[in-house]
Amino acid sequence: MTSTDTTLRAADAVFVAERAVGRARRVVEDIQTTITSALRVLDDAELDSAKARLTDRGDFYIEEASEHLGRLQTRCNEMPELTRELFGHLNRASESLNEARGFLDLADPSDPVVAGDVAQLKPRIAVVGEMVALAKPVAQLAAQHVDSARRASQDVTPPALLEPVTLDRSIRTAGKELGRADEDVRLLGDVVDHAATSARQSAGIAAEISDNARRRMSEHGRDPDTSAAAPATGSPAR
Repeated sequence: MTSTDTTLRAADAVFVAERAVGRARRVVEDIQTTITSALRVLDDAELDSAKARLTDRGDFYIEEASEHLGRLQTRCNEMPELTRELFGHLNRASESLNEARGFLDLADPSDPVVAGDVAQLKPRIAVVGEMVALAKPVAQLAAQHVDSARRASQDVTPPALLEPVTLDRSIRTAGKELGRADEDVRLLGDVVDHAATSARQSAGIAAEISDNARRRMSEHGRDPDTSAAAPATGSPAR
């Protein structure tokens, strides 16, 4: 495998990583939507809990609040699957970035053109790798807080047995955990946005490197390695 072949393969790996980060970004948006919806449901539960204390229809409003907490559990139950999907995309991005770095390490540094390509691409994919690595623990922390909110909502006993103080305690605990999850996901969104921006920039550099490498190979009468794919136009849907 020539140095030109290795840069083509590195470029191909960067394209795969860019698509994986794009998919991860859309999953983060889905997670944010889920948490926002859960917070709205919790607001409804808190309102009905207050009405239970302040009106003579306490039993009715306690039951209503309990039903809201049931819907909260439904929202929270979506989180594990979203987290697994997110980690799948992040892991795919990490693997592809490692492949790209490996191919770049094989390139011949004595070739000034290849050395220039490596110097352009390596720092960019390093930034993407750092952001992807940072996203994983933040996503895990958000998932833990959502699970804590789910467990707090499960502490509510059947409506006929509920006391307002029990309901309020569950709502406060769930609200605290969801608030933390919301903060985590906002940070996660910033991190993945940064990763996506850097990945797009890396893919742009990789596309230029790929085009130049193919042109050089054509000038020397060689067919480009067909295993090195050109970047896709846009990222395919999940």
